[in-house]
Amino acid sequence: MMFTFEYPYLFLGLLVFIVCAFTCKEKHSTIYMPHLLSLPLHVKTNHLHAILKWLGISMLFTALASPVIQSKEEQLRLSHSILLLLDVSESMHKEMFDRTMMKSKFVLSKELAASFIEKRKMDNIGVIVFGDFAYVATPLTYDYESASMIVQNLEEGIAGKKTAMYDALFLATRLLQNNSAKEKVVVLLTDGFNTTGNIPLDAALRALESEKIKVYAIGIGREGEFDEGVLSLLAQKSGGAFFKANNAKTLEEIYTKIDAMEQSLQHSSGKYHYQYLYMYPLLIAFLALLGYGKLAFRQNVCN
Repeated sequence: MMFTFEYPYLFLGLLVFIVCAFTCKEKHSTIYMPHLLSLPLHVKTNHLHAILKWLGISMLFTALASPVIQSKEEQLRLSHSILLLLDVSESMHKEMFDRTMMKSKFVLSKELAASFIEKRKMDNIGVIVFGDFAYVATPLTYDYESASMIVQNLEEGIAGKKTAMYDALFLATRLLQNNSAKEKVVVLLTDGFNTTGNIPLDAALRALESEKIKVYAIGIGREGEFDEGVLSLLAQKSGGAFFKANNAKTLEEIYTKIDAMEQSLQHSSGKYHYQYLYMYPLLIAFLALLGYGKLAFRQNVCN
């Protein structure tokens, strides 16, 4: 926020008035009145008269210079909109083939997804979970703390036992439809094959292509447990990438890699707001000159 004048050069006019006050002699009409010296002479030194005069003139030039309070509103251009698609089917509750960490795929994927959300501080981010059906766990939001908490509080069996992966992808395209983000991204994590749902693969692919959505597909588990062909196809068609993870460390590295590949390049542009204040000095000038005029009138009448 900054106080300034739009036309500060107009104060030069005030300078002219000040110079003239000291250099220009005031001329009065002379009227001959006999016996004037016999009348009592009263010299009035009216300081208020001068104060009102110069206050009015200075405020008038201040108003003409247009005082303004200028503030800049930072507008953030949305860089990324990211949807995390998490498989919560029955098979995700099994432990990973990882001797160093005794956690189920479901628990591990929740933790890493929540951590990923907390890192994406400049993105619009949401979560879709899928089992027998797909549903939105959290819509696209900038409230990363709430989104992370929702993911961490997901429970086993929340969406059934099967895997409606294509339904989840199609739902993601609906959420990202008409989104103004520079990049629209889906991070899909699953440990199996599409086993249920109403949307065929080709319909999901067309929808992704139509909305220009990039898919990062993660297959979690041992070879043959997830549909490598479909996940690879999704990544290839959308310009994303396909990853395989059979242990916690690899899965964590994958999320780190995706985070690095989709850097949030936020563009800020300033929008200026102006609060014009000329009416205040103008009002002061009006009142001061009005007072000056009244005093001058009274003085003339008295004299």
